[in-house]
Amino acid sequence: MARAQDATPYVPARDDVVLQRVPPRTDPRVRQFDTLRAAVAAKPGDVAVAVALAHAYIDYGRSTGDARYLGRAMAVIEPFMRTATPPVPVALAHATILQSRHAFNEARAELEAVLRRDPDSAQGWLTLASVAMVQGDYAAANHACVQLANAAGGFMGQVCSASLRSLDGHAPQAYALLTMIEDPGPRAPPDIRAWIEGLMADTAARMGKPDVADGHFRSALRWAPGDNFLLADYGEFLLDQGRAAEALTLVAGDTQSDTSFLVRVRAEAMLGLPAAAIDTATMDARFADMARRGDHLFLREQADFLLHIHHDAAAALALAELNWKTQRAPKDARVFLEAALAAGQPRAAAPVIAFVAASGMSDPTIDPLVAKVKAQP
Repeated sequence: MARAQDATPYVPARDDVVLQRVPPRTDPRVRQFDTLRAAVAAKPGDVAVAVALAHAYIDYGRSTGDARYLGRAMAVIEPFMRTATPPVPVALAHATILQSRHAFNEARAELEAVLRRDPDSAQGWLTLASVAMVQGDYAAANHACVQLANAAGGFMGQVCSASLRSLDGHAPQAYALLTMIEDPGPRAPPDIRAWIEGLMADTAARMGKPDVADGHFRSALRWAPGDNFLLADYGEFLLDQGRAAEALTLVAGDTQSDTSFLVRVRAEAMLGLPAAAIDTATMDARFADMARRGDHLFLREQADFLLHIHHDAAAALALAELNWKTQRAPKDARVFLEAALAAGQPRAAAPVIAFVAASGMSDPTIDPLVAKVKAQP
């Protein structure tokens, strides 16, 4: 294999080729980086300022879908991680980075270690609950939600419990809980309001109420316009509703995010647009780059891409099976079931069928697929 320094440098063919989009200085979050970096430089051993900068990077990376900021956050806390016992705030930031990189087993182990040291850490319990839900460990998630309520009060515990109830077949109860706290008060930060509205959107969709879900998605984006997670989530919802043109418009300005770009490719393909071929090749290159880096953030998304864009059911099924080992959210179940059916291997989806039966998971996009798999000889 050629060494990196021997590789031929890439030279754009035209002056107008975009190599990288730089965050705008008009964004207050970007300006805050300078302030926090200056504080870290002035106090290089100060845990609080280092963690503040790390979380600023983490939040920005999550909001924009730019994974490079997770690397920057890791670099900030790395000196503290080299100590025998990293401070709790540092370990929590590190666990959050692992969660964002989909290293769920490692994140969970670190969170459990942190919570043994600090059982009253609300952030620790919230993050652990989130990881356990993604992994499909609803018993552990419920325990974490209870502990979160004890550590942070009823509001956070209620949001956590509602998130779990939305997944385990109790969406109406989840929606009722969220309705009680939909307006958290004038002092609530916009991201908290967007979070609740986004949860209500997903819950309404699981209740088979797409019009209600659509309203909550729009409300969430009013509180957090440009949020990468919300854009991708709403975009996928619009695709499911056969509203590809709206999905394409929604993510038009978010091409740097891989998840939003995937929505764009799916929408273009559904609409039969010429750009679909070019953007499909671009997405292929992005996945190839991830593979070279050993980056497995988007196994579920890649399986979906292979299934619906390349129509390679066998390859999609292989990735869906691999993804299922660490992620068991509704969308993970869905792509596994779809790929197994498309590949003519319904028995391969047995782990999903067993999980759905044991957990009570119910979703309008999953229930018909479960029935189809069960109906196969």
